[in-house]
Amino acid sequence: MSKSIDQAQAAKRSLLQHVIVLLVSCTLLQVVIAVRGNHIDLVSQLLLACVALYYAWYHITAKDLLSKVRFGRLVAHLCGFLIVNLSYHAHAFILYISNNPAIRGTADFSIDSGWFGVLFGMTTFWGIGLLIHMIASIANRGFEELPRG
Repeated sequence: MSKSIDQAQAAKRSLLQHVIVLLVSCTLLQVVIAVRGNHIDLVSQLLLACVALYYAWYHITAKDLLSKVRFGRLVAHLCGFLIVNLSYHAHAFILYISNNPAIRGTADFSIDSGWFGVLFGMTTFWGIGLLIHMIASIANRGFEELPRG
């Protein structure tokens, strides 16, 4: 096999392992939140920080490998964004449709402040970073013109 094919296969394996680790860790995080009464508290924030540390470690250590394939680092960023945020949104959706009081806020604010932070704050600020990363990736690398036929 050629070196570029080997690098692409290694990047694919690395990304799949990254996705599996994130899926397992975010599932465990949501289970812990559920067991502790569905509240976003210090324990859940510390566990989220552990996920964030893994996420940062992966991006630092896999930087060179992912840079060898087109949009590899962007795909890794997108995987993290989707898995982490969807885990919280799916959990919140279940709480909402089951009319669980853990997600309800006060008379002045309709959603619990902890849930508001992870559902809207984290998604918005991380989404802005992802959007900037996407634009920079497209501008920097562009798209290859494919031969016709």
